[in-house]
Amino acid sequence: MNEGLMPDSAGVITPSVLLQYQRDWVNIRAPLKVGEKSRRIGLTWAEAADNVLVAAASKSARGQTVYYLGYNQDMTVEYIQACAMWARAFDYAAGEIEEGIWPDEDPDKHIKTYTVVFPSGHRIVALTSRPSNLRGRQGVVVIDEAAFHSDLAELLKAALALLIWGGEVHVISTHDGTENPFNELIEEIRAGKRKGHLFRCTFREAVADGLYDRVCMRRGIPHIKEEEDAWVDNV
Repeated sequence: MNEGLMPDSAGVITPSVLLQYQRDWVNIRAPLKVGEKSRRIGLTWAEAADNVLVAAASKSARGQTVYYLGYNQDMTVEYIQACAMWARAFDYAAGEIEEGIWPDEDPDKHIKTYTVVFPSGHRIVALTSRPSNLRGRQGVVVIDEAAFHSDLAELLKAALALLIWGGEVHVISTHDGTENPFNELIEEIRAGKRKGHLFRCTFREAVADGLYDRVCMRRGIPHIKEEEDAWVDNV
C-alpha cells in the first residue's frame, strides 16, 4: 500500500494526498464548521477522507458515526464511493456499500441510504435526501451543497441538536445568493451571533494551492503554464 495515503500518528492526513486548502479544512476540529467554497475544488472528497478516519476510530479514540446529506442522489453516490476508496487506501477493514431505507416520520416518504460499516461499530450513512428529523441520532452530520437544500433552516435546527451529545456539524456549499439560509448562517457566525468556525476557499486560491496540478495528474498530461491560464479563464 502507498504509505503516502496513511494518516500520521496524530490522525492528520499527509501532505502528499491532499492539497493545502483541503488539509486546512479537514484539520479544523469544531462542533460547527462552515465551508464556503468554489465549485468542484474537491472539498467533499477531502471531507470523505476525514469521515473515514472518524468512523473507523473506536469510541475511546473519539470515533463517531457520520451522516452525510446531499441534495440529490448523484452527489450522494459520488460521496459514498469516495468513502469506500479512502477506506481501501487507508487499509481500514470495512464492509461493502449497503443500500437501505431511512425510517422517516412520513410513511409515504422513502429515503434511500448508502452505508459503509466499520469494525469500530461506527458507520458512514449517506442519504439521498433530507430526513424529516435526526432525533435519536448521534455523531457527525455533513450537509453538502447546503445552499441548495430545499429547507436548510429546518435541517440545521435538527442537525445542531446533535451538538448536545458531542457531535459535529460540517456545512459545505457554494453560494446561491444572499437571501439564503446558508449565507445567513455565515453572517451570523461572522457577527458573533452563533458559535462556529468559518472556512473559505475561492477557485483561484485552490488553483494557487495546486488544483490544476491534480487535474493534470488525473488526466495524465504535462503541466504547461499557458494551458493552466487558459483552463482557469474557461472555468
